[in-house]
Amino acid sequence: MRSDSAAGNAVILMYHRIADAGTDLCVSPAEFREQMAALRAQGCRVMPLLELAQALARGDAPERSVAITLDDGYLDALTDAAPILREFDYPATFFIVTSTLDGPGEFWWESLQRVADHEALPETLDVALGEGAAPMPLDTPERRRAAFDAVRRGFYPLSAQQRHERIAELLRWSGLAAAGEAGQVRAMTAEELRRLDAMPGMELGAHSENHLLLPAHPRAVKEHEMLECRRKLETLLGREVLSFCYPYGAFDEDAVQVAERAGFAAAVTTGNQPASPLSHRLVLPRLAVHAGDDLGARLRDAFAAQAQLHHYDRSFA
Repeated sequence: MRSDSAAGNAVILMYHRIADAGTDLCVSPAEFREQMAALRAQGCRVMPLLELAQALARGDAPERSVAITLDDGYLDALTDAAPILREFDYPATFFIVTSTLDGPGEFWWESLQRVADHEALPETLDVALGEGAAPMPLDTPERRRAAFDAVRRGFYPLSAQQRHERIAELLRWSGLAAAGEAGQVRAMTAEELRRLDAMPGMELGAHSENHLLLPAHPRAVKEHEMLECRRKLETLLGREVLSFCYPYGAFDEDAVQVAERAGFAAAVTTGNQPASPLSHRLVLPRLAVHAGDDLGARLRDAFAAQAQLHHYDRSFA
């Protein structure tokens, strides 16, 4: 094994949507195909996430190793991402939020974006602002953006019920249809998840039941979020689910211990760093990919980077 400071570096790529929608979560299908071609042109070894995690733990990951992950379980994972991955014979892991299986598959941030983008809103935002917050004017694009950024920030620490109530309040206030009554961007259904999981190289992993900010909640909630998500997926797929993704990349020591006790073999976060043999198998950093990225340059930098010893080390062991 190499002895320099970048010995064993690997890259775990993080995507969300493969679509032409143009938001910061989207990479177009055409650009995604170009990025997959860049992996091949750079001689990367694209591996299943669990296999890469095991190789990193042993310290024998092949040079220029890459794993591909896509978060949340949007429908375009099946319709757009998977066919391109199959063209290149690349495996990938798709992290699924399971609360969408019980009802309309619109995530809270997509509902909020629908409201923010609606042209016929009242002149002042006076709902879903949190206790003690003053109404916010919406009379200019800048003020509208500031208002909805403030609303969005307030959602992260909420419980699932609190989020549901605020979204319902915003939809009533805006006059927009509730999720399921409009042609919104949606998550995959149970049958669509089965179809994706049956494709060669495509693996489903757990991304929690409700996509909560786990460090903001007590241990019992963390346990429910991880275990209920895993239970639903395993019941749906008829197999073990061994990988987990922390919502928003947010974790604390308690969350890592819950993931360990839940039996996950690997868990990923964010960080925009390479993974290495120094990385804890339940706190594997990923490289977020956005539209317009020069993925080749970012890969070169990541493979050459010095392995980091901070909160991505083995301190939870």
